[in-house]
Amino acid sequence: MAHQAKWVLSCKSCHAECVYAEIPSEGVANWFFPKKPQVPDHFTHKCENCGHGDTYGRNDLTYRDETMPSRFETKKCGGSDRAFGAAK
Repeated sequence: MAHQAKWVLSCKSCHAECVYAEIPSEGVANWFFPKKPQVPDHFTHKCENCGHGDTYGRNDLTYRDETMPSRFETKKCGGSDRAFGAAK
């Protein structure tokens, strides 16, 4: 079963991952790596696994798909729904 490609953030304390944005299937249909979405300035996230809160930037996003599984169960960051490229 294929899983949708996504951009994830890893907790800087426990390394648990949360999904920041899902990548539409047409975004990975070509041979080029999809562009990372913008992350708002001073974006903070509190890990649902360990409770550690920290600030994240665009360079903290990691690509994940079914060929690159995470060691952790991935969850939505803060429960918010982010579309690819969302600037919330």
